[in-house]
Amino acid sequence: MKKEEVLSKLRHGVIVSCQGDPKVNPMGTPENLLLMARCAKLGGCVGFRANMPQNVGPIKKEFPDMPMVGIWKIVSPGSDVYITPNMEAVDTLVGLGCEIIAADATDRLNANGEKAYTMMTKIKEKYPDVLAMADIADINDARLAAKAGADICSTTLSGYTAYTQDKQGKCDFDLVRQIRQENLGMFIITEGKIWTREDAVKAYECGADCIVIGTAITAPIAITKRFVTAVDGHFGK
Repeated sequence: MKKEEVLSKLRHGVIVSCQGDPKVNPMGTPENLLLMARCAKLGGCVGFRANMPQNVGPIKKEFPDMPMVGIWKIVSPGSDVYITPNMEAVDTLVGLGCEIIAADATDRLNANGEKAYTMMTKIKEKYPDVLAMADIADINDARLAAKAGADICSTTLSGYTAYTQDKQGKCDFDLVRQIRQENLGMFIITEGKIWTREDAVKAYECGADCIVIGTAITAPIAITKRFVTAVDGHFGK
C-alpha cells in the first residue's frame, strides 16, 4: 500500500494494540495475540499494533491488507528508550511487511548515546515508502519528531517519562490539542489510557486523526481488576 492509502484506511478508525507478555499475562502468546487480532478485525478495527517479530509476523500474514504498526521492545542497560531503538529492529519489522514502524522519538538518549528522535530520520532515509511513527511524551518531543521527518505522531509515551509523570493514569488529551494547534504536519494518533467509548470520542474531538486502544480491549487481567477495584471500593474493602 502507498503511504496515502494507509493513512486513508486509518483515518477516523480504531487501531487495536495486540500485545502481552506471556510471563505475566496468559493471553500474551503468539497464538493468543493472533486470536485477539481476529476478534478485533471482526469488531471493526482498521489496523493493528504489535510487538516483536514472533507476534507481528503471524498477524500480518493473516491480515496482509490491514495496516500494521510494528514495534520491537528491546531493553538496554542504562537507557529508558526501548521501543524499536535501533535499525536492526526496523529492518526486521519492515521485512515482515509493516507499513508503519513506530519508535521512541522522545528527547532522551538511547543505548547508543543518540537522541531517540533521530530514529525518525534514519527510518525515512532507508525506507522512504514506510511510514515513520513517533512515539512521543510531550509537545517538545512532537516538535523534534516533526523536524526529524516523522509522518505520524502518537501520544504513546505521555506519562511514561520522567518529565511527564504528572500524566500517569489518564489519557493526555491536552497533548493532542497542542499537536493539532501547532500544525506540525504529522498524522496524529492518540494512544495510551483510552478506557471508555467517551475517551475514544473525546480524542477525536481534541484533534486526533486515529486512535490506538490496547489494554481496554485486549487485557482481561486489567479489565477484571478495574471492576473488582470498583466493587471493593463500594464495600469499603
